[in-house]
Amino acid sequence: MTDTSLDRGKRELLDAAERLIATRGYEVPLRDIAVAAGHRNNSAVQYHYGNRQGLISAIVARRLGPMEVERARMLEDFGAQGKRPSVRDLISILVLPILEMKGTHYARFLEVTRPSWPDESIPTGYTEWPKVLDQLNQSLSGDTATRHRRVAAVATAMFALIADFERRTELGDQSESEPDEIIDMLTSMMTTPIQTAAT
Repeated sequence: MTDTSLDRGKRELLDAAERLIATRGYEVPLRDIAVAAGHRNNSAVQYHYGNRQGLISAIVARRLGPMEVERARMLEDFGAQGKRPSVRDLISILVLPILEMKGTHYARFLEVTRPSWPDESIPTGYTEWPKVLDQLNQSLSGDTATRHRRVAAVATAMFALIADFERRTELGDQSESEPDEIIDMLTSMMTTPIQTAAT
């Protein structure tokens, strides 16, 4: 799904939903979203998307499509060079496409909604995300459960850091070096050796 495939009414509805969920929380009334989007029908969300999860899936699909095209391109560039991406490269592939979105509330929206997603609600058929997480997982030593916890923790930290960056960007307080700082911090989280319990 892209903006060009959406009519104006749906685009305004998704914009309003992304903003209100990001700023007011997951349970913001759907009728408030419809009003904020300028719809006369307070049931516009239900009419177009069925329910809250349908709306959230539509927001994710709208933003995820262009980001996944960029992630695929970045991965293909490494393949064309015959290079295996480093941990920092893989973190960059996850982070940069989100940071490069301008004028959105998407990172803050993700921060709010991720804990409430049922697995089946998020479109995954075209995403590069699992491929990158799998390569990050393979870069670690330790048992499977420990590696999965580390990767999950890095993903959680990533969304929080990017949401803070988005807030500062809206206020004009971000620095040009901040994207590199975010990538460096997450890379450090990934590469810090996993400690094994003494026997």
